[in-house]
Amino acid sequence: MKKPNKRSVMKYFEPVDMGNVLSREMSDLDLDGSFGYFAFQKKDNVLFLNRLKPEDIMNLLRKVGLVDHLNKMGFEDIQVDIDRDEAQINYLKIYYEDKTPENLLVDLRVSESRFVPEKRFFEEDNDIITLDMVVIEWLSAQKPEKKFDPDKPQLPGQNKPGLGSLKYMMDIMYLVGKEVVKDGFMDVPDHFHGAVMYSKKFKFFNPSHEAVLKAMMRDLKGYSLADLSWGMLTKTIIDESTGEPQVYDPSEQIFPVSRRMKEYFKSKKYQEKFKKVYKKKKYKFNYDLMLERRKKMLNEKKTEEL
Repeated sequence: MKKPNKRSVMKYFEPVDMGNVLSREMSDLDLDGSFGYFAFQKKDNVLFLNRLKPEDIMNLLRKVGLVDHLNKMGFEDIQVDIDRDEAQINYLKIYYEDKTPENLLVDLRVSESRFVPEKRFFEEDNDIITLDMVVIEWLSAQKPEKKFDPDKPQLPGQNKPGLGSLKYMMDIMYLVGKEVVKDGFMDVPDHFHGAVMYSKKFKFFNPSHEAVLKAMMRDLKGYSLADLSWGMLTKTIIDESTGEPQVYDPSEQIFPVSRRMKEYFKSKKYQEKFKKVYKKKKYKFNYDLMLERRKKMLNEKKTEEL
């Protein structure tokens, strides 16, 4: 399933047009460490996010424990491949044994962008900042085979079973974010279950969205992630404060790396708005209706197509 371009679904950020800046400053750039230099590198010399060699990435994989995790799952001889396309999308692919499509375990695609958040999220206009972000364009971490475990059923939009590696990938993101000096990693999860899984380290930039997610997790904690994902798709998770189904509204989730990004999430305005919405919301789940609607949906489409 192809994800939409992240910039097409950004709700609360506007990208900064760097075209004029680059044209004015290109002649003054230090070509030993500039964007201009790396943009025209040969494929053999590509660096991930203009900083990291394949061996650097491999060292990070070992440091956070991902290599050991994959080895314990039966995937030996882990290999890393990096690349960058003409649109400046950085590719990080992790294989086992051979760098062939059937042996692909992790496929991460990111870009570097500057964004300016909407004014209304800050205490005063002079608090507004331009954020240097790594945008997650695509992330999949899947076993090559398509056999799902009954204890971890197939999620909507999922083609293959997961590797249980998200924790390690987030540890890598934090270390990479420090290495390339970024404010954080940004994603717009296209499925509700993605937002839930990311929520261990990521927060919605919009405090109301963060409060809705956490309130649902509070009130519906007895249900599995798969059940909740289907509940969202079938519109059977009800917001009791309105009597209407809760709709998943994809928006920016951020894994903060810099101090100023962390301070935003701790700010008085963010915390007050979060608490106000969190206390107001209360959810119930019409589980039987979910099962009925899910059966009907699966008569028309496959799970991976949803």
